[in-house]
Amino acid sequence: MKKTVALILESIPVLSALTTYPLIFMKADGDIIRWIINITMALAFLGFVFFIIGRKLAKDHKPVRILGIFDLIATASVIGFYILVFISLAS
Repeated sequence: MKKTVALILESIPVLSALTTYPLIFMKADGDIIRWIINITMALAFLGFVFFIIGRKLAKDHKPVRILGIFDLIATASVIGFYILVFISLAS
């Protein structure tokens, strides 16, 4: 049961990151799309929290460890995206 919960929790940031970037570059714009982008970006940024929770629940389970790496990559991609935004606004 713990392994299943850990897998579900650790897949949330990865799926959020995969959802966010196509929505950002999509030509359609609206309040609902902006709301979805904000929620998924926050969930992708919190990948390190899901990584810690997944490690506590099932640290020896190999899929949990692999998804944990993807969680950290999701967090790094959000940070990198905001760095690029700040650089492009500063120049």
